[in-house]
Amino acid sequence: MAGDNGDAALTRRAFTLMDAIEKRDLTPKQSVLLHYFRSNAWENRLRENAKKQSWDWDIEEIQNQILHLRLAARHEGFEELEEVWRCAILTNLANTLNSVGRVIEAIELWDRVLCLEKRFAVALANRGLGFSYYARSVYDQGHAYMLQLAAADSYAEASSPEAVFESVHNAAFSDQFKKSHEQIAAQLDLDSARENLNSTEFSLGDSPKECAYRKWVLRNRLFLNPLNDIGAKNIAAQDILTLPSMTFAFDEYEGPNPPPVIGFYNQLKQEFVSARYIFYEGAELGSGFDTAHFSDKDVALYNTLDYPSYALAVEKVRLAYRMGYSLFDKIAFFINHYMQVGWADDKVNFRNVWYRFKKDRTKELRPIFQRRENLALRGLFWLSKDIFEPEFKKVMEPEAESLAEIRNFLEHKYFQVHESWALGGGFQDHLGGSPGYHISRNEFEAKTLRVLKLARSALIYLSLAVYREEQMRHADKDGLVASMPLSRWDDEWKV
Repeated sequence: MAGDNGDAALTRRAFTLMDAIEKRDLTPKQSVLLHYFRSNAWENRLRENAKKQSWDWDIEEIQNQILHLRLAARHEGFEELEEVWRCAILTNLANTLNSVGRVIEAIELWDRVLCLEKRFAVALANRGLGFSYYARSVYDQGHAYMLQLAAADSYAEASSPEAVFESVHNAAFSDQFKKSHEQIAAQLDLDSARENLNSTEFSLGDSPKECAYRKWVLRNRLFLNPLNDIGAKNIAAQDILTLPSMTFAFDEYEGPNPPPVIGFYNQLKQEFVSARYIFYEGAELGSGFDTAHFSDKDVALYNTLDYPSYALAVEKVRLAYRMGYSLFDKIAFFINHYMQVGWADDKVNFRNVWYRFKKDRTKELRPIFQRRENLALRGLFWLSKDIFEPEFKKVMEPEAESLAEIRNFLEHKYFQVHESWALGGGFQDHLGGSPGYHISRNEFEAKTLRVLKLARSALIYLSLAVYREEQMRHADKDGLVASMPLSRWDDEWKV
């Protein structure tokens, strides 16, 4: 009622009721619904403050929306909900992430909804909206063409007679979804684009091992390629994304070489793809033998009776986690340099790069970012809220502190991986008084994959953000422009 009527007093009453309800002995299912309704109440607050369509960046209402929707989606009672509730929660979470520029994570969530109900119209339509924004944000027009095709297909399914609407209110938008499809179809040859997207002529490698690896990367959407977000298509099986064309003043850099940011992005890409493969080797291939890897043979270790995992494969997962997590601060270093933010090189990190601190240690968004109309850059800002730093207590990722703690223990302390079957059988209780961080092998691999997917999103958003910045900067520059073409680094030199 508060949302329908724009009644702020009723929203306050709702929060009071929810605070009272939270103190009761709730079932898991009821706890999930309480998080869902809290998120809706925060959306009411967002509308009341007229920020819903603004270019404000740091919006508390949105942060709380995302936090409570994530708490709902990850709660043990989530699977007990009726399918329509699960679809609604995941769709709302995807829509909210998309609104702040995190389209990649949004697409994955919309696809998760469609695995539950492939005809869920609101998820389909919003996925169409997300793909359409994605298409306008990439510098490669061929990629833009394919992403618009994905948008058109989503709109077509959302407006089909078989589409499922959870409410009469949303069903009224069916004609609008159909119109969105027709607008794209009028501008593009959809059949030709679809044939190209689904072509199997694109190579997946020269050997069975390489093909297996690239298929795994496609399935997990880990290629640095926007087309991988459409699905596991052969055309997306290459890390093609780079920085867009950039324009600099002649006196901005000394010497004949290209700007340093180009080499820096190269290095970020290389570290990511190497971390990705190291993780694949550790998590998917294991030792590659029926017995221990030869590097592990004759390494004397005591049996500590807590079912530890000691193997080269486990160490590869450890390396992948550390490499993937380190990319976030390196991206902050890039932003600090490219945007001329002003942080000292040894002080900047992914959480603080956006802010300046006052004498009383309170923080505020730096003027260069305030209301900046760069959605991909804002997406990076909101992705940074998933990373925990001690000086930033508020995060919108429930597991952010845990992910940071793992990184800290991996780097500096005792981090022990145990066989999953042992901890799954209740052996975890025995480790309660043991020093260090203890985790099952399966859980550690899942968290590493999560870190790598976040790092991939961040690298793509960084490229999209630079493209938008270059568009805005180019409009402000006068004078002659000389081109400096760059050739690709040959694969044969990578030895």
